Amino acid sequence: MTNERIKANSRIGAYRIVRLLGQGGMGAVYEVVHEKLGVRYALKAFTLDHGHVQLLKERFLAEGRILARLHHRNLVHVFDLDVDAATQTVYFVMDLVLGESGETCTLADIDDGSADEERVARWFGQLTAALDYIHGEGVVHRDIKLSNVLLDAQDNVVLSDFGISRFCNAPLREELNVGSTSVSEDAPSGSLFMGTSGYMAPEVRCGEEATAASDAYSLGIVIFRLLTGIWYENRQKIWDLLEPFDGMWREILTKLLAEDPKERPNLLSPLAEQLHRILAQPRVRARIRARLMAVGLVAAVGLLVCAWLVTRNLADRDDNTIRTDDLFAIPAAAPEN
Repeated sequence: MTNERIKANSRIGAYRIVRLLGQGGMGAVYEVVHEKLGVRYALKAFTLDHGHVQLLKERFLAEGRILARLHHRNLVHVFDLDVDAATQTVYFVMDLVLGESGETCTLADIDDGSADEERVARWFGQLTAALDYIHGEGVVHRDIKLSNVLLDAQDNVVLSDFGISRFCNAPLREELNVGSTSVSEDAPSGSLFMGTSGYMAPEVRCGEEATAASDAYSLGIVIFRLLTGIWYENRQKIWDLLEPFDGMWREILTKLLAEDPKERPNLLSPLAEQLHRILAQPRVRARIRARLMAVGLVAAVGLLVCAWLVTRNLADRDDNTIRTDDLFAIPAAAPEN
């Protein structure tokens, strides 16, 4: 059954479909209401009907099972998993996470670089806590990205989409009835691509298995983007984009984005706790505001200067034209969501 056949007001199990919330690689997510309880949930239905269907269906079921046993305030939680008798649709039911507007909202919906430093720091703290928790349970998410982090009505982050997670020990894999799969974009023909290229750690791109350190790298990509509005690249000059922010951010991101996974921290929460203590100091908060105001002033002055240069003596273009190669080229191409 594909998502085109799941219409509003149709039923799957004990749930009535309200609306489609989103479509992923293996399933579609709907807002549903339990017919007898009157409670609203999110229902994820397996919709894939081509390719490695059986293997991916096993992973879909494993996602439901792992989310049912994980309990953390910054993770979605699964309440039900079943097969609809009438349509044979495999589905699981989980928390309904909607933003303040009543619509689904993820970090991918935040305007580039528009989130203030303290807001990003709060999200960082919540994500590090969630990742330390799942890593301690033997789970590697391996698809940490902006569009997999939901925002609730209170502006808290909720990590979702464990469809390609890695389960790090054999007993857990056996219990969840899921096999091991390839993760590399350079994987041999016939194996599966697991992950999103723009967020993948260097070792994963080279064909190594994803680990907790790989999740840390992906988190670094997310945070760098939220702060600067720019996709991270491994080159020195891009770090200058962190100048308006507290120096602790550069220290944190240097660790998270280290090329060698052994140089990344084993636990992430202590970084967030240290950052929180620094940003909580009154002098630091004042400096943050001053820096942001200074950046805004410089930008405004820059725009005025550019406008003056463009309009001044247009006939004398050879002396006044700013060449593209004189400007610092900032990478703008976004990886896949």
